[in-house]
Amino acid sequence: MKLLFSFVCLFIAFESIEAKEFKENYAVKTKGITIGNLDWQLKLEKDSYTTVINLKSKGPLSLVYKFRGYYETSGIIKNDILVPEKYIQEWKTKNKQRNINLVFENNKIMDLKIQPEEKEFARINFLGLESHSDPLTSFLNIFLNNLDSKTIDGRRLYVLSPNKNNNYTKVLIKNYINIWADHNKNDLEYLEIFQNSDEKLPYKINIKFKGSIFTVKKP
Repeated sequence: MKLLFSFVCLFIAFESIEAKEFKENYAVKTKGITIGNLDWQLKLEKDSYTTVINLKSKGPLSLVYKFRGYYETSGIIKNDILVPEKYIQEWKTKNKQRNINLVFENNKIMDLKIQPEEKEFARINFLGLESHSDPLTSFLNIFLNNLDSKTIDGRRLYVLSPNKNNNYTKVLIKNYINIWADHNKNDLEYLEIFQNSDEKLPYKINIKFKGSIFTVKKP
């Protein structure tokens, strides 16, 4: 679920952006049932960016399963490419809480802190890896260059691979590696982005996760 909702920031098409700050609200549904509400903000400056997502449970299922997520990324812009410097993820349910902090420097992964701390040892040496981005930055860069984007979310490494066709983009998840476990099982299969040509932001995204489709859509 944490990884799932990280992908909601895939909503930006830079070619059409004129303003520097955007705020939107989305409903999150699965099988026609509302399960959450998402507020998203993006701020673009000449040479820097910040994006924030606030997610919380909503609807009848929230009586038995409450969740809240906060995601924030900031960094610099070089030659139209977003380069992250800091990524924060805070995820909380009734019985569980996890915070992730990633630090990047000179386009390299420099530090990772997870609370509660991981009890397992890292299966790969991820510190110092070049040209990797946090999930939110990767998704933003997809629509800037429509190129594969190497990603780290604190627990996994993977590549987001987009295929854009007019107002529709399908994103596959490739080269999936679990940092803290021996298996490389990937529950996230793909994402689909739908956008009207006269709108700056997509009106809908479908997420195939554990065999189910989750939809994030403007009301």
